[in-house]
Amino acid sequence: MRGYVFALFAVVVWSAMPAEARVYCPLPEDGVWVNPDAEAKEITRIEVETTCIDDTVQARIRAFTSCIPRDCKWGWTKAEMREGGGFRVELIGFLGAKVISVRSFGDILDTHVIDIAHDPEIPMRETTFNLRRK
Repeated sequence: MRGYVFALFAVVVWSAMPAEARVYCPLPEDGVWVNPDAEAKEITRIEVETTCIDDTVQARIRAFTSCIPRDCKWGWTKAEMREGGGFRVELIGFLGAKVISVRSFGDILDTHVIDIAHDPEIPMRETTFNLRRK
């Protein structure tokens, strides 16, 4: 009888948890996304990895930009969840930084990129790309 009461109590408590407390992985942004039409210095590929640990999302993002002779890799960087959905990551490089915000819409990854040069003479540049799931 005690076991039955405990099981019933556990089910009631679990179902009363708010929906935002439960996280389901992988998230829609998880995977490899490509931009086949990328021009020089533009985003060619983004890789997103998400894992859920104790109802919290752990995410990291790696970005690639079009370079010659092969794409430049921006290494894995921890990503933060955005309040409206998706992720944001800051990639710091030698000559500049990129702030990338991503959000999935089906098989399209809406990618907003802010390029910030370390040289104050070079203006900040904002671009948006729609990457496709690979």
